[in-house]
Amino acid sequence: EEVREKTGMRALVKWYLSKLSKNQVVTNMMTMGTVFLMGDFVSQQLIEKRRKDHEVERTVRSAALGGLYIAPLVTLIYNTVDKVFGPSQSPINAIKKLGLISLWSPLTSGGYITFNNFLQGESKPFSQTLHQLRYDLPTIVMTGYLIWWPTHFFLLTMIPLRHRVLVSNFVGVLWTGYLTYAANRDTRETAKLHSTGEVEN
Repeated sequence: EEVREKTGMRALVKWYLSKLSKNQVVTNMMTMGTVFLMGDFVSQQLIEKRRKDHEVERTVRSAALGGLYIAPLVTLIYNTVDKVFGPSQSPINAIKKLGLISLWSPLTSGGYITFNNFLQGESKPFSQTLHQLRYDLPTIVMTGYLIWWPTHFFLLTMIPLRHRVLVSNFVGVLWTGYLTYAANRDTRETAKLHSTGEVEN
């Protein structure tokens, strides 16, 4: 039984790498869409404990944003840092790449919040998007740094370029669970509390 599981896993990885070599962007889009689907499921069921009140539309929206927005952007980021600093996986080079990757974090998370709200139409007015970008985005970005700095350092020093998105997706399920939770909560009351100085930092 254990041998069969290992053989099946090897076959799955081989199939994935074959697809990745043929079309990196499309393969990463499919993979990242799945990760965001799983992440939102974790968010709604384990963090928010919605149980039977699970919002299927939100999960589908999260998967679409993960595949159509986050995946191409992350692929571009990884490819760009390797072109700028070269393929070396030395710790010094990894730190340089990490610095460049960090500059993209506000764009990645901020874009997700903006598009997520836009797709909800009138139920999420633009004023709320601005509130989230002002009050929630800094916390989201800093949380991302705490999670992704050590993860990216490992990826950049130990994992070849074409495998990085796949490996990062294991951490990505937990991260997207947090991101979808933060992006979908109502922050209008939080913004009011911030404006009156009643929120504890």
